[in-house]
Amino acid sequence: MGWAKYPWLVGKLFALFFIFVGGGVLATIIVPVVMFTHHDRQEQTQNLVRVLFRFYLWLLQATKILSITFEGGQKLAQCKGAVVIANHPSLLDVVILMAYIPRAQCIVKHELWNHFFLGCLMRAAGYIRNDLPPEDLVASCRKNLQDGRCLIIFPEGTRTPIGTLPKLHRGFANIAFLTQAPIQTVVITCIPPTLYKGEPWWKVPLSPPVFSLVLGPYLDKGFYFQYGQRGIAVRKLVEYLDAYYRKMLSNG
Repeated sequence: MGWAKYPWLVGKLFALFFIFVGGGVLATIIVPVVMFTHHDRQEQTQNLVRVLFRFYLWLLQATKILSITFEGGQKLAQCKGAVVIANHPSLLDVVILMAYIPRAQCIVKHELWNHFFLGCLMRAAGYIRNDLPPEDLVASCRKNLQDGRCLIIFPEGTRTPIGTLPKLHRGFANIAFLTQAPIQTVVITCIPPTLYKGEPWWKVPLSPPVFSLVLGPYLDKGFYFQYGQRGIAVRKLVEYLDAYYRKMLSNG
């Protein structure tokens, strides 16, 4: 069968090409320029990443490769100093969230710091390594949150396998408790599923995917401090949000 019968596949290949080539150009050419020409290179690099992601998502939507709806997106754009958590159905989740949040911080895999193309970007943007000692990781999260940045965390730790419901781990709750930060929840769905865990890059849905995001409950620190001890507070918080996400994403 000819490529013309699969415009979505052509678009997906183009999108992947843009990610790799655009990311390489950004990391090897533009980021070093920012590092040497701006005093606050971390802030400027993060702004550059956000602009690039916004352009990328605009391009995907303009070419009908996918569509995005975000109920509460403007409110999220005004959020400051909160731990933003979301379920994780697709590779594009973090791109969408970072495009909407003006000052976003992430905890990234330490392997990316030594990546040939992306290492320069990770260091310049000041993203948090996931292999830091626990006390250093919490201290870095606290500093960023106190500076007004939002910390994006996917509590599942990886993308949700298709056909399953999220299972939240406790890391995000411990960070929120120890940094005394509020939590802003986001619910993400992608229909038909694409770029999910275990999917070959060439597997194509029958129609362009629709990403739907909904801003969920905002939990002030008082919500979990009412339980006193950290162990109890973390467990109650995870149980509450695990039940919330399962209810929102359940087919029944």
